[in-house]
Amino acid sequence: MKSRIRYSRFATAVTVVVYCLLFAGCIATVRDERAFFILLAIYLTLIVGGLLYGPAYVEVDKDNIILGSLLRRKKITLRDVESVELFRPTMGAIRIFASGGFMGYWGIFKEGDIGRYYAFYGKSSDCFLVRMKNGDKYVVGCENPDDIITYVSSHIGSRLK
Repeated sequence: MKSRIRYSRFATAVTVVVYCLLFAGCIATVRDERAFFILLAIYLTLIVGGLLYGPAYVEVDKDNIILGSLLRRKKITLRDVESVELFRPTMGAIRIFASGGFMGYWGIFKEGDIGRYYAFYGKSSDCFLVRMKNGDKYVVGCENPDDIITYVSSHIGSRLK
């Protein structure tokens, strides 16, 4: 089962504005070689970072939850999952090492009620929380979180029997 990730209007706007400003900055500084290359390096770093870590899809099979970006896939083994439930992250979450809208929401956040977690979503209304047996937490979002939760719950429930 594979589900695409939708970005919120805010995340889309932040991504577009950042790319446009950096592109305009590169154009404006084309005659100032040093400033141009500094902006170009920042621009390329953001593009590569977004392609490596920005959420694109979530896929679930009988063994794994796969968090996919355009250039990378991270696997969460279902046998290590303790529980999965609907969850809505708040805007009050503290970014430890994360993106709070640029190319979606991804990275390490900290929130008062659940503590530290790894985020991988585009819209907070499409999220679910995966709790691991080792205490790690993942807040993941996709177009159909209810279907993913049902699928994962049935597979982790069958392993407990």
